[in-house]
Amino acid sequence: MRKILQTTLLLISTAVLSIGAHAQDFDDLDLSFLAGQSKFNIEYNYDKMMVAEATEETYKKEKIAKFNEKQPGKGERWADKWVNSRALTYEPMFEELITKYLYKANGGVAAKKQTDAKYTIYVKTINTDPGWNAVVMKRNPRCVFEISFIEIATGKTKAKGELKASGVLMGGSDWDFDPTNSIKECYAKAGKVVGKTIVKAVK
Repeated sequence: MRKILQTTLLLISTAVLSIGAHAQDFDDLDLSFLAGQSKFNIEYNYDKMMVAEATEETYKKEKIAKFNEKQPGKGERWADKWVNSRALTYEPMFEELITKYLYKANGGVAAKKQTDAKYTIYVKTINTDPGWNAVVMKRNPRCVFEISFIEIATGKTKAKGELKASGVLMGGSDWDFDPTNSIKECYAKAGKVVGKTIVKAVK
């Protein structure tokens, strides 16, 4: 009897941990605590990001070798753009879309280094799938984000949810495909969803 009880408690504990480990869908978040807010700080995190089914490290190694085989040095140039596009393209697009809706609602703004904001929107990219183009078949890009709202004064996470956003495949064949614009569309769609959701809460 005691063994059965221990097993039951273990199963319950495992279930609770599993539920806690799975991020809530972003659409289901209660953001009512944001009422009246017009300024938001934004931070980004790409640690341990997966690229489709591979680790980012594996993906980059394969791409660098592939491009260098075609043209020496092209792989390293590709790798630099892969990382630099975050700060130069994806993040500005994400912030632009949030601010677009926030500004219309109450003249607000959402951007990096907003030191006087009450909350930080913490954007962790869990998975980036650049998509592919094999001429006869294509797969559109998709990103999976974990979006958290953190109270700056206390460091407490007030809400956290998972958001998936897909883009439109752009570029040439898989051999010379540049995924920058395709991935940018994922950040644009994510920013639009986050912006609209925040506006509902701050009004």
